[in-house]
Amino acid sequence: MENNETHSDELLLYDPLFETPPDTVIRDTPGRGFWGKAPVKKALFVIVLTLFVGSSIVLSFRSLTKDRFRYEETEDGVMLTEFVADKTDTVLEVGPVFDRDGQAVPGKAVTAVRQFAVCGNEYTSVILIGKDVREMPDAAFYNCTSLLAVLVDPANPAFRSVEGVLYRQENGRLTELMLYPARNYLYRALLGLGEKEPADAAQAEAFAARALQLEETSADWLDAQREDYPAQGGPGLTEAESAALLSGLRYGIAPEVTRIGEMAFAECDTLFEVTIPEGVKEVASMAFFKCGELRSLDLPETLETIGSDGFSYCEKVPDIFVPAGVKEIGHHAFFGCDGADVIHMACAENDPPVLGQDWVPKKRKLFMHDVPVLYGEERRGSR
Repeated sequence: MENNETHSDELLLYDPLFETPPDTVIRDTPGRGFWGKAPVKKALFVIVLTLFVGSSIVLSFRSLTKDRFRYEETEDGVMLTEFVADKTDTVLEVGPVFDRDGQAVPGKAVTAVRQFAVCGNEYTSVILIGKDVREMPDAAFYNCTSLLAVLVDPANPAFRSVEGVLYRQENGRLTELMLYPARNYLYRALLGLGEKEPADAAQAEAFAARALQLEETSADWLDAQREDYPAQGGPGLTEAESAALLSGLRYGIAPEVTRIGEMAFAECDTLFEVTIPEGVKEVASMAFFKCGELRSLDLPETLETIGSDGFSYCEKVPDIFVPAGVKEIGHHAFFGCDGADVIHMACAENDPPVLGQDWVPKKRKLFMHDVPVLYGEERRGSR
């Protein structure tokens, strides 16, 4: 009788890919003459491998030692495309064009800034914008975690700073809030305590040093605010300092603004209250993304558009009311707003805005479910 038994060891060892062991030895290639000789092929292999390794080392070295400032010539002037900061860069001047030695190049000035040109900067406290800068996107200075203020030369017609907050302007009128710096509460607190706004880089460095000292002194006070806002007083702080800091945690947007730009307040964990004035028509994408300490949200009747992730992960906002004038709500606009139990919509259920995917928060009971949306609601309280 034929034995059909198959040993388990054979099944485990067999793989059709390696039924014939791969030939890893460099051999002569018949018919290719000189170039087919094994020694020649070995030499070529070594040369190619050496070039590859060498180029990788050079590129790696260049990436570690690249210029701190990178610029690009444009038709209208010079664009700042990237800035790589180190611990000494407390102040960044966006105006002069600097060479590799950090010296200003005579006759040249920055006229534009690329999106994300200064991104993830943990060292710079103050950015100075020169008078010649005309083009700058909303997210030019995204996620600069130590930033106190962006200060604009008063002669600049395109941009303006108000207490360290960056605005876009047209014909002298503020039109858009572009950036609320992550540590602006300290800057405004010091102004409230009588400090003067810095007028140049040297004064900005001195101001940043005072802000750092105040931040260290008020660390326990800030922790108390996160737990029980508004908490009273604080160890090591005077009554005036406590009052100034508390005022700094609240921000009122300039009344003439019509747009809040992309990522304007994104990931700001020291914004506890914000006043959005009537006249604002658009809250752009990620404008208040991850403002985890924001305690209230009062949207104006003039609002028409809420961008994608506009208020996502504002976890402590307890109540959301969407005015009737809102015509579009982007995807994930209120996603992660876990403090809200319901969304109140002023519009009728048969006439909702254009709604993006997962625009409502989700709650967990037995399973994840969308927070209820109620239509035909009225605002509770007056603006």
